[in-house]
Amino acid sequence: LPKLVLVVVVDQLRRDRVVDEMPGALGKFSTEGRVFVDANLDHAISTTCPGHAVILTGLSPGRAGIPSNTYIDVETFTEKYCVDDDNPNYRVLGGLVNRSPMNLKASTFGDWLKSEYPGSRVFSIGGKDRAAIMMGGHHADGVYWYDRNTGKFTTSGFYAKTLPAYIDAFNGSGPLQGGLLKAIPETWEHSAGTYRVDDYEGESDLHGRESGHPLAQGDPVDIVKQIYASPEIDNQSIALAELIFDEEKLGQGDTPDLLIVALSATDTVGHLYGPRSAESEATLRNVDEKLQALLNHFEDTLGAGNILVALSSDHGVAELPEYMTEQGTNSCPQAGRLSFWPLIVGLNWSVYWRYTFPFDRPGELIKLTGSQLALNRNYLEEHDLDFDDVLATLRELLKEYEFIRATWTREEILNETSETARLFRNSLTKDKSGDLLFQLHRDCVLTLGGGTTHGSVYDYDRDVPVMFYGWRVEAGKVTGTAHTIDIGPTLANHMGISMPQNLDGRALSLTESLTEKVVGKIVESDNQQPKPGSPDGASQ
Repeated sequence: LPKLVLVVVVDQLRRDRVVDEMPGALGKFSTEGRVFVDANLDHAISTTCPGHAVILTGLSPGRAGIPSNTYIDVETFTEKYCVDDDNPNYRVLGGLVNRSPMNLKASTFGDWLKSEYPGSRVFSIGGKDRAAIMMGGHHADGVYWYDRNTGKFTTSGFYAKTLPAYIDAFNGSGPLQGGLLKAIPETWEHSAGTYRVDDYEGESDLHGRESGHPLAQGDPVDIVKQIYASPEIDNQSIALAELIFDEEKLGQGDTPDLLIVALSATDTVGHLYGPRSAESEATLRNVDEKLQALLNHFEDTLGAGNILVALSSDHGVAELPEYMTEQGTNSCPQAGRLSFWPLIVGLNWSVYWRYTFPFDRPGELIKLTGSQLALNRNYLEEHDLDFDDVLATLRELLKEYEFIRATWTREEILNETSETARLFRNSLTKDKSGDLLFQLHRDCVLTLGGGTTHGSVYDYDRDVPVMFYGWRVEAGKVTGTAHTIDIGPTLANHMGISMPQNLDGRALSLTESLTEKVVGKIVESDNQQPKPGSPDGASQ
């Protein structure tokens, strides 16, 4: 068996951005690892929380209970965050909110590993809480993430009541006062880009549009947010991963350990500047270099060939609208930069005059989160409003927006046979998805300000790398269907570890010949987080 399993998820990393010529770890994985060249997400709503949730559960987001980053709670009709938890015992250490994997209705590869080998340990580190929690799951030995309010890595009461002493020392007493941020430079300097000029139309000016961007400048509140929107958040995440490896002596016991590293800077930077920006190029070069140094340290400690690595991403991203227009590739019916504000204001104004005038706010009847609209059942009943009538009205209102290609009801998602409907089914949950989902036209980018975003069903948001390297992995480029939901089952199968029945993902072969594949044991997990039944609206 491998001594260590390393899972790396690089947020917002499109498949086309990883090339053989990269000099560090990404190039090594691409040339010396097993690369599934047609890999993508097998769900429609391509956001961070579901993107991380599927990788080690082997379940589609709908069955895993994570439709998107946020959802509307049907009981309270309030917007909830995917890792919210009402239990005050799960308060973030040093924070004011509660965090846990409560909404994740699935076990993970880490759970399967610990069930097979009780001495194995699982640690998950990320720049984002939702990334670290979705990957670490319910039974990890440690889950840590960067707190943008304090500038420190933290966890919640779900996982621990205190931080290990070595992480306290790593954090220091506060931003720039010892610990992880003490050596942060005043500015982030990077080279010019190869695709376009550094200061490009459409980029966000939140932290400046050209090198150098502020880092250790301003008050502490500014500094911790500036670090989060730069490669420094990845540097600190990787440094903490190395520290945990050393302090916990991972891979040096009798059973394999699992270390998960969720890198966030490619997303925080990509949103601000787009994937072809000088900033995004510099951020990915940094990932390539720092991951190679981390891998070198692990291999020096455990020996080459004793580590099994999986690398992927939670989603891709759209190009800047301005860049697509310049390149002549923008197929959106409304070319140019689009804002969410007209849609938000228009919908609420129309709902107010039709249904909630004069005393109630439109938000008491409808709520919009991402691309999903939800109706308040209690309000409908109290005001004798017909659900189907209001839903039909909303569909008519959405037709007025040229950038919206289609609207989807739950019934249509469940019953239509198109590939798009199937992908939406894989994102659909019974208790958290909206009542009406809308699909933008290809290349239509709706943002609040500059930069770009993701979340669509299109290839630029769904095509991501799936790569394996190391222990008994045969190098090669493999064509054909492969999804991120296959990663957990593939790791389990490759190591001969039991996994739950009826997963959506399948085991990919990591050897040259399919006949050499180790057949993983398939059992129902009876001592981990209970595997849910298939909720209404879930794709099988």
